[in-house]
Amino acid sequence: MVAVDVAGRRAALTRSALFQVLQPAELDAVLAQAAIRRVGRGETILRRGDPSSGANIIVEGRVRIGAMSEDGREVTLGVLGPGDVLGEMSVLDGEDISADVTALEDCTLLFIERARFLRLLRANSDICLRMMAVLCRRIRRANASLEDMALLDLATRLARLLLRLAQDYGAPARGGTRIEVKLSQKDLGTLVGSSREKVNKQLREWEDAGVLGKDSGRLLLVRPDVLAAAASLA
Repeated sequence: MVAVDVAGRRAALTRSALFQVLQPAELDAVLAQAAIRRVGRGETILRRGDPSSGANIIVEGRVRIGAMSEDGREVTLGVLGPGDVLGEMSVLDGEDISADVTALEDCTLLFIERARFLRLLRANSDICLRMMAVLCRRIRRANASLEDMALLDLATRLARLLLRLAQDYGAPARGGTRIEVKLSQKDLGTLVGSSREKVNKQLREWEDAGVLGKDSGRLLLVRPDVLAAAASLA
């Protein structure tokens, strides 16, 4: 992983919805209070039940938000990438971390200690409003996912998930759009509230029909129009 210079760290903050309102001098003040944290693929960044120590802003890499079910199954709740903030709820309410966060790739994070983060919020009402907006978006997305699981069939739920992943983490590739984040069929299953076997069956059907493909071990959206129709978005 390459070193992240000041310009790179400032760019990471400006990618974050939380800090886009800050002026360059204000960004530099935030950076002066932030520490660089590097985490290898597969390492735990935050653990559910641990006390909050501060907020982490993702500079490089992607992380998996998850939890462990009562029967010991690991459940994927979401994926976050550059510009996203980790642990912000616990920073605000002082409660323990609410979910496990694991690095899907080698990650570089900016860490801001909780007391400093709270002082920053108190000093800047725009950042407070941005924080509220970020939390509201996450709640809305969680509500939408619960509604989808209750009302829609698997093909529709899975199509919507793939289109959202392509929008958030897609990159142009020969023959279509490659989803850069690598998720297992088990991960996809927990994200849409279904079993790995049923997800595998639906993915195979779309691959056989030329709707999906594979590129370097990652999913390739070849016919997003077909997925949009399946998602009732066309």
